[in-house]
Amino acid sequence: MSRAVTDEQRALVDETRAFLAGIEPVVASEDLDERFAALVAYEQKLHAAGLAVVSWPERYGGRGLGPVEAAIVSEELGLGGAPETINFIALEVVAPALFRFASEEQLDRWLPAMPGADEVWCQLFSEPDAGSDLASLATRAVRDGDDWVVNGQKVWSTWGQYSHKALLLARTGTAESRHRGIAAFVMDVDTPGVEVRPLRTMTGEAEFAEVFLSDVRIPDADMVGGEADGWGVAMEMLAGERGPYAVRRASVVRATLEGVYAAARERGVDPLTRDEITLAAIDLHVLDRQIDRVVDALASGESMGPAAAMTKALLTKADQSVHAVAQKVLGPAGVAWSGGMHPWTDGFLYSRASSIYGGTAEIQRNIIGERLLGLPREPN
Repeated sequence: MSRAVTDEQRALVDETRAFLAGIEPVVASEDLDERFAALVAYEQKLHAAGLAVVSWPERYGGRGLGPVEAAIVSEELGLGGAPETINFIALEVVAPALFRFASEEQLDRWLPAMPGADEVWCQLFSEPDAGSDLASLATRAVRDGDDWVVNGQKVWSTWGQYSHKALLLARTGTAESRHRGIAAFVMDVDTPGVEVRPLRTMTGEAEFAEVFLSDVRIPDADMVGGEADGWGVAMEMLAGERGPYAVRRASVVRATLEGVYAAARERGVDPLTRDEITLAAIDLHVLDRQIDRVVDALASGESMGPAAAMTKALLTKADQSVHAVAQKVLGPAGVAWSGGMHPWTDGFLYSRASSIYGGTAEIQRNIIGERLLGLPREPN
């Protein structure tokens, strides 16, 4: 971000830096179970320091501060090399939707265990035949007394095999009802009938999972909002993934670019690589200006709406351009290593997913063109 900070916000910056200086760095492990356990331990420390969810109400583990303060903490953690919070799906994607749609009783049940990763959450949205076209999902929920019986399949669920709870979208109406016939449920992942299978990606890790649901019973009390509110819940979650999430991810990208600057000064680079570094810096600068707008909007209580697509598109461009030139500056060490993958290489591989998660790049451009610029829809 590029904004002046108050004395109170400067104190928060100092507090966050002191926290990072006072903990042992999280050492990346090639064993996913060990890595997950280390990230949970880190998030517990972050929450104990009062820095996990500074903008949440105090009753749920926060400080009652604003979006600006939350962005300041995210930026400092990213620049300081802190790892991603293991429960980011819960904190940055699920929770905003729950604050809007869940009852007070539900919030009291679900939110307190999120900040310290006492309960890790995943989201069950995408399906083999319903990714970008989420309204065509086929997983079905049928009411049976006080329960809903769910059958279907989900895929690309981050940390699904380690999760305790999931935010699930299921069709309660007819297939023709599209987005009007979808409900949202909170489901315990250990419920009978739930089978989770890890999926290995090109990073060599299995942070994603596919989930099979066979006659899974979910209490009606765990429906979020009403029977026709599922699409609204989904849009609120996707806005979080496309908007506020960018604040934290941008700080990680910024830390990589700072490392690229240092490496380029130390080793020297050819003119073409210097140009690529400059273009990547411009991409990040443009993203930073958009993030300022996001934070201002959140601080004034505005919904991101279709403008979140702009943030996501700019994040994708900056993430990929910065990590591509970082990989170039890294040279052979980026493709041949011992003792673990270089963080820039891992970031480069992960950046490819930026074109897909939270809605594909093509979807974001359609939203920008149709809803922000007023351009006509492409005819079918």
